[in-house]
Amino acid sequence: MRHRRVIAAVFLREIGSYFGTPTGYVFITLFVFVSAMAAFWQERFFAANLANLDQLNRVFPYLLVFLIPAISMGLWAEEKKQGTEELLLTLPATDLEVALGKYLAGLAIYTVALIFSLSHLLVLCWLGDPDPGLMAATYFGYWLSGAALLGLGMLASQLTDNLTIAFILGAVFCAVPVFAERAGAILSGGPQRLAERLSLVEQFRDFSQGVVTLSALVYFTGFALAALYANVALLGRRRWPTGPQGPRLGRHVALRSVAVAVMAGSATLLAANARWRLDVTAEQLHSLAPETRALLRSLSPRQPVFIQAYFSPEVPRSYLDVRTNLVNTLREFDAVGGEAVHVRIVETLKYSPEAREAQQRYGIRPYRVPVSEESARTSNEIYLGLVFNCGTEEFVIPFFDRGLPVEYELMRSVRVVSRAQRKKVGVLDTRARLFGGFDFQNRVQTNEWSIVAELRKQYEVVRVAPDADYPENLDALLVALPSTLAQPEVDRLAEYVRRGRPVLVLLDPMPAFDLNLAPQEIPQAGPFVAPAAAVPRPSLQALLEALGVSWQPNRIAWDSYNPHPQLRTLPKEFVFVGKEGFNASDPVSAGLQEVVLLYPGVLRPRAGVQFTPLIQTTADSGLVRWEDLVQRTLFGISLNQNLPHHPAGERQVLAARVRGRTATAKLNAIVVADVDLMGEQFFELRRRGLEQLHFDNVTFLLNAVDDLAGDPWFIALRKRRPRHRTLEAVEARTRTYEAQRLREIQTAEAMAEQRLKEAQARLDRAVREIEQRTDLDEQTRRIMIANVQSVENRRLQVARANIEDEKQRQIENSRAEMESAVRRIQNTIKLLAVALPPVPAFLLFLVISARKLQRERLRIPTDRLLPRKEEKA
Repeated sequence: MRHRRVIAAVFLREIGSYFGTPTGYVFITLFVFVSAMAAFWQERFFAANLANLDQLNRVFPYLLVFLIPAISMGLWAEEKKQGTEELLLTLPATDLEVALGKYLAGLAIYTVALIFSLSHLLVLCWLGDPDPGLMAATYFGYWLSGAALLGLGMLASQLTDNLTIAFILGAVFCAVPVFAERAGAILSGGPQRLAERLSLVEQFRDFSQGVVTLSALVYFTGFALAALYANVALLGRRRWPTGPQGPRLGRHVALRSVAVAVMAGSATLLAANARWRLDVTAEQLHSLAPETRALLRSLSPRQPVFIQAYFSPEVPRSYLDVRTNLVNTLREFDAVGGEAVHVRIVETLKYSPEAREAQQRYGIRPYRVPVSEESARTSNEIYLGLVFNCGTEEFVIPFFDRGLPVEYELMRSVRVVSRAQRKKVGVLDTRARLFGGFDFQNRVQTNEWSIVAELRKQYEVVRVAPDADYPENLDALLVALPSTLAQPEVDRLAEYVRRGRPVLVLLDPMPAFDLNLAPQEIPQAGPFVAPAAAVPRPSLQALLEALGVSWQPNRIAWDSYNPHPQLRTLPKEFVFVGKEGFNASDPVSAGLQEVVLLYPGVLRPRAGVQFTPLIQTTADSGLVRWEDLVQRTLFGISLNQNLPHHPAGERQVLAARVRGRTATAKLNAIVVADVDLMGEQFFELRRRGLEQLHFDNVTFLLNAVDDLAGDPWFIALRKRRPRHRTLEAVEARTRTYEAQRLREIQTAEAMAEQRLKEAQARLDRAVREIEQRTDLDEQTRRIMIANVQSVENRRLQVARANIEDEKQRQIENSRAEMESAVRRIQNTIKLLAVALPPVPAFLLFLVISARKLQRERLRIPTDRLLPRKEEKA
């Protein structure tokens, strides 16, 4: 640049003009206010319970459609309106230097607006602990998005001298790259995919997830340069010939501008093929794990692994992320694995030769999925299947569900086919029927449990009969509900444990999937139903002694902790365990974030063993009795929904590792007090990938099996997933109100119990008074006692009903007060989060307005000012 001073002069002139008047601060204040509304003034913000700007990220590109024109509309239109454009263009500088000065001034104004919006981060820090890398990438994406659109706003400002028209034209120009993401409304096929890939929303998405990509950098840079080129070209129209050559030259300049834009788009697509991505999140969640790189580099080029991916070129928006992650991860595998890994990605359309090949050779068929979240009834069939080959070994994933961890599933499949020898895991065939089959008692056909199918992906699964000797070559044994075995089968299992063989035992005082399998006797369905044949329950004493644990089959754990506002109506016996409840020093549980157990039991250690808790409740937990929870009604079995919960003041152990040396071998077992931990619902949630319902139940079970079987390769990799940084301040206040509600419930229950005792004492006292009377004969005394008992019993029943109703009203009032208190907390946070961020910009607006009024008053001649007396008159 030959005239940098001119650029600086234009830059400072625009900055002074914008910030020297109150109007600029009005737009900044409005921007901060609207962005705060989008970020915090939504129920989804509290329902998600995450300390990030996801809610703002969804609408931020659309906010720029109005903010950027508000900044850029006066850059040229005001010059034309004031007649100063000619003076500016006669400066000793090129058109590029003048346009660059204007552009940098607009970019500086936009940067100041973003700086004011940093107050959103202060709100997040107040409510929780946001990821600094994620926040930095998000704001960098904000800045690049505005920098790219600013050139379009300047271009619109050059076309008119009316500020309103300049704003409208700027909004229209900026809307084109932003709304290109919704090109599916008017386009289809290749043009639709191209428009969506080159939309600003799509390029910004990676930044909002904490990833900086080369393609996005090229896109925003190229976009800004192309828009700046169009500005410079349009600025030079004053030198165009005025004759017949003028329109022709204008078309030529427009064509050159379009060519530059095409070059920028082409460079973006080429950069996307380079697959350069920088993960700036604090936990490197979007990068290949060191374990993955080590395993890929350990593969032998003499026995390469071939991966064929049959993917649909078009997938619904809900599956776009999983397809992108699969493609990127496979390319990383191809790059890191070198000659040992060969990846082939096949675009597969229905009825195409590729589709026939996938179906006939590998059994890969299209799956019907919703096209979009907004139109769930409309379906589409897509391919997301993978085939792994190494020598004679083959493994097929027919369809990759969007909730599955991409890196772990791919790496496990690679390792399974590259190593022909698999370890053996036995599954004891109890009445839990993990292998499925026909249930003769209930006369239904049951399917195989997903845990068995999951284990088959990595191990050779052996079905172990409980009434015969167990195979000696098992690397681990999985036992679900040993309480459903016969007594000789329990004794055989206890002997197997005493021999020091690795076992994973899942006890359960109340299997939610089938109450008939509970270790306690089930109450009869009603007085008019014939009693079912009693199934004898075995004694687990020998097995528990062999395992070195104590477990009461009639005690069920509960916990007040529930981090999901949308699941707050679940009973407390649905125990949510957060990251504080896991043993951070044991590889099986370290790094887990959340599991859910349904009506679990509690484990206690026995003497002489090394008892290591793996999963524990919070201190705000306790126990309830089976007979208090399970009720018998006229229509069958029901659960007591109004069961009193009294905290025990200590943490309850729900799963533990037990080690110790027996007379013959070393004890090696993991015991879990809940079989519903591996229920089908958790596998389904894992496959579907529902937002904010990412439970580690499956991860914990597979980690336990891997550790016992001596195959720890995937334990660390399996646990890698985003760590949800929650709104800790909201959770803390909610827990406070929950504890207060619990105390109020306990007080109501104690008062009700005391009043019932007093009513019963009155009845007993009246009976004693009659019994102590000596003026009555025996028959009269019996008659009077019967009459008094009849009358007092009726009174007692009425009093008991009234006391129970009053207790329930107090409990409901307490619950309503807690919900109201939580809503007040949320409303207070929303009000402060929305009202405080615009305050600094608004204060500057007031200061600048006051200074402007003062300067205007100083410039008024003194002879035009009214005397004080006249003013008073």
